[in-house]
Amino acid sequence: MSEKIFFKNYKVGLGILAIFFIAASILIHAFHNYFLFRLLRGIICYTALAYLLIAHGRHIQKWMVGFLFFYGASSITTVWYENSTMASVSMILNFTAFLMLLGYVVPKFKLENLTKTFTLLFILMVLVNGYLFFQLIELMKAMTLNYTQYIFMMLSAFCGILLGFLALFHNHFYNTPQSMSFTLLVFLIIFAEIFRGIGYYDLAFSMFFVYLARIFLILAIYVSVHFSFLDLKSGKR
Repeated sequence: MSEKIFFKNYKVGLGILAIFFIAASILIHAFHNYFLFRLLRGIICYTALAYLLIAHGRHIQKWMVGFLFFYGASSITTVWYENSTMASVSMILNFTAFLMLLGYVVPKFKLENLTKTFTLLFILMVLVNGYLFFQLIELMKAMTLNYTQYIFMMLSAFCGILLGFLALFHNHFYNTPQSMSFTLLVFLIIFAEIFRGIGYYDLAFSMFFVYLARIFLILAIYVSVHFSFLDLKSGKR
């Protein structure tokens, strides 16, 4: 019964949940309830985690559990982001969530499969994206509350660059629905984080980027659940 509900029709269920959370986010933010707006990030992550646990039980990917748990925890702690200690805790949890994604893709990376084209692509990504990431963080540096928060922002940015490259390499080498979904997940998360930073620190058109960040987050969580189903379905073949 659970397989029928959560496997065969999961895209419809996810679509309904995504629309609900996007509408709820816009409505809550419009009423200036920033406490609930931030808390909703964590609720979104843990809803997805609960969905997967019910659907897959003990077969659920451990790294996926770790990613959704730590990303959700990071999101919840942003409720108290103006507190110096909680801001640091939030960034540490955020970085840990990124490590969960790396834990999935790094073992699939083999140096012998690395072509000259991808070597050049990696160098280009590091130079261009690294510059843009660190310029953005430098803009936010003066607004961070302590050095620990700033350091883990830098580490998360580096993880984002590395994840982007590894996801592209993974998709290029395997070229499967799973690899495409994982790549989409990574880039949705990256842009959700960038837009969230722009919106929170009021760097440009803050309202627009706040909504855009939330939409990208919800889409990323949608894709993460979709990837989990694809991955397990492929493993049963």
